[in-house]
Amino acid sequence: MRQRLEKIINDINEHFSSAWILLSDTTIWLSNHPKLFPHYETSLREWRRLLETNRGDMQVISEVRKELAELRKALRLQGYNLKLGSLDLKLEGFRNDDCLSRGFSRCVIYIMVDGDVLYTTGTANHLDLDETIDARLNAMGYRPVLMKHYLWYKWVNRVLILSGSATETVEDFEELKQYVAENKAHLLKKLSKL
Repeated sequence: MRQRLEKIINDINEHFSSAWILLSDTTIWLSNHPKLFPHYETSLREWRRLLETNRGDMQVISEVRKELAELRKALRLQGYNLKLGSLDLKLEGFRNDDCLSRGFSRCVIYIMVDGDVLYTTGTANHLDLDETIDARLNAMGYRPVLMKHYLWYKWVNRVLILSGSATETVEDFEELKQYVAENKAHLLKKLSKL
């Protein structure tokens, strides 16, 4: 009897946890799509409230999961890719070589005029990495570059942190901030394997 009760409790906890994960992933994905987020903000708040106030009510938890699944299905049918839902991207100022000891790595990112994003990483300095990606780009044939960025990166709990290096100018970093504000989901998709 006790084992059966423990199994039921574990099933409830797992179901409740997966509803929270689904809500969290959906919220993160929508927050990366500022044009869509306002349309769903009220629903997200209501689902969060329902989960918080009905922790043991399997019927409420199932209903929230069902509604979230329907929303995600509708977004996929509109052509959106929700697989990156639990990932995020943050820009955090400038760092120097000391950040290597805190787990950061170097990268150079080229944002192309056609919207493509090319990048390279490594232990060489940023200028050497720039030469590597430039050579790769030349081998592919001429493609106009919209902007180049010399950055430090690190993944922390599925959040990609990008910081400017000494090679990155303040003006270029401000330009990157503007680009991220308008194209965060696209850039995160391109950099998800960084």
